[in-house]
Amino acid sequence: MNKYFLAALLSVSVLSFQANAENIYTPYIGIDGIYNKAKANHFRPQYYGANINLGTTYNKYFGTEIFYTQVGSETKKVNSVQKYKTSYRAYGIDLIATAPLFQNFGLTAGAGIATYILSEKRPIASHSSDEGFGYRFSAGFVYDLNQNVALRGRAGYINFDHISNADHMAEYVFGIRYKF
Repeated sequence: MNKYFLAALLSVSVLSFQANAENIYTPYIGIDGIYNKAKANHFRPQYYGANINLGTTYNKYFGTEIFYTQVGSETKKVNSVQKYKTSYRAYGIDLIATAPLFQNFGLTAGAGIATYILSEKRPIASHSSDEGFGYRFSAGFVYDLNQNVALRGRAGYINFDHISNADHMAEYVFGIRYKF
């Protein structure tokens, strides 16, 4: 019964999107360079990484995006003897709102949720991994170079939930999008 209800709901939503002439479905793929500053229990790691995303805009004001992020490892001395090596990866979904200001330039804001997997290697060769959610909020700009290519920069805040060794993280992203 639930399968039939879900299929009917999906069919109605697809038909209603097609019937609305204001909606412009524009899929895109993008890649970003990322710089993060995190607050962890033992130190304040800084990460550099990449983000691959697939998204769509439903009209000029709203879109959704799924992403996968991988960062390099960061090694820090906690005291004069111990070194900690950490890294993380994440995947999730963001809701993106855009406010066009000029013909090729607009402001953008996003909110989303992601799964974060943080890895930590301690000096005594112990390795641990911690997984939890991150609630994401960001704001930035988008600049269309032409009809298919756009640049996007944003700054964001990520609050971690159910991750014991980390509290929150600031994220700075700059990337390029290709619209189909």
